[in-house]
Amino acid sequence: MEKIDIAATSRTPHLSFDPATGVFVLEGESYPEDTKKFYDTPLSNVYSFLETQVDVKAVFSFKLKYFNSSSAKVLMDLFLAVEESASRGNAFKIEWHYASDDDNMQELGEEFAEELDKAEFAMVAF
Repeated sequence: MEKIDIAATSRTPHLSFDPATGVFVLEGESYPEDTKKFYDTPLSNVYSFLETQVDVKAVFSFKLKYFNSSSAKVLMDLFLAVEESASRGNAFKIEWHYASDDDNMQELGEEFAEELDKAEFAMVAF
């Protein structure tokens, strides 16, 4: 599996995933015109990675300033896939980064965290 690095645009986040190190980053704003088209190909590779036995502690870092409801569905599906992989013994950490004065993003991160049990979830204020 190859490294993924998609540059951010005004409507889409920077998406980076390095399967060799297990580092996944989603940063910026996410309200693409066609959410499925933007996320399907790169996340299918991430899902394939999650189905394997991972030799490193993978870190999924979310640094989103804003996302729409269709992006929220993509995020929840990804969190559940990480959780499923963690339940099979893989070590994963999800980092939810949010501005310390952004109560909305903090609450959204807390809501996502409530859905997870096996994967480590860390709230990171900046």
